[in-house]
Amino acid sequence: MPRHMFRPFLIALIIAIVVYVFKDVENIKVSPDERFLLLTAHPDDECMFFGPTVLALSFQTEALFSLTVSNGNNDGIGLSREPELRSSLAILGIPSERSFLLNHPLLQDNFTETWDARVIAEAISPYIVSQKISTILTFDRHGVSSHPNHYSLYFGAQYLLASAPVGKRRLRAYALVTDPVLLKYSGWTTSLSKLLVPRISSNESIHSSGLPTLQFWSGLPSYVIAVRAMYQHRSQLIWFRWLYVLSSRYMWHNKWIEIEPGIGAR
Repeated sequence: MPRHMFRPFLIALIIAIVVYVFKDVENIKVSPDERFLLLTAHPDDECMFFGPTVLALSFQTEALFSLTVSNGNNDGIGLSREPELRSSLAILGIPSERSFLLNHPLLQDNFTETWDARVIAEAISPYIVSQKISTILTFDRHGVSSHPNHYSLYFGAQYLLASAPVGKRRLRAYALVTDPVLLKYSGWTTSLSKLLVPRISSNESIHSSGLPTLQFWSGLPSYVIAVRAMYQHRSQLIWFRWLYVLSSRYMWHNKWIEIEPGIGAR
């Protein structure tokens, strides 16, 4: 290549890479028969951890529901957080008629309390039945941030799967994979992995455990939507949450592994 052509070529290559890395990608296709329930512990979980998944699904289907277990009343401001939650979910594509707040007396926001798996299963079962849910999406056994309320939902989902059938159709559940710390805070650089790792072309791949996994990506447009959703949680907008929004991998990428039925505790 002539020397005078090298610089324009390099600039064009960099621009092409940046556009590819930060554009919204075509995520996995969702079956029209699937009905999803996003099961979270507190207001703001939906945008801090699950944004790429919620946006990818809400662009494809109206059969996406949200069930938030508590109103985040640990600091006594739960009533203020409820409208914040509704506004955030609406921006992410889940309107109020498809979003539910449980606020069960035995399942209250508490950073030191592990919720009972049986109570969780019994509390969410009516929503599974009434909305004909086929797939639950929730935290894994580490809860991303090790919050006991988060990982309690994993065991609640396990308990529900192992219990008596809650409907005629087969119920599945997926857990959001907790990444190692360095990956967890890799932020936008996560998107660079799209250049190195082939994007999943089918609905499922096989995790090292042998269980099916799912992945969802956000580009810059979806990231901005998730930040707008986070901004609705004005009662929570303190400095370290903004730092999280800027540095978290979960704002750009979600990886899921299927939950196996089981009855037990952490």
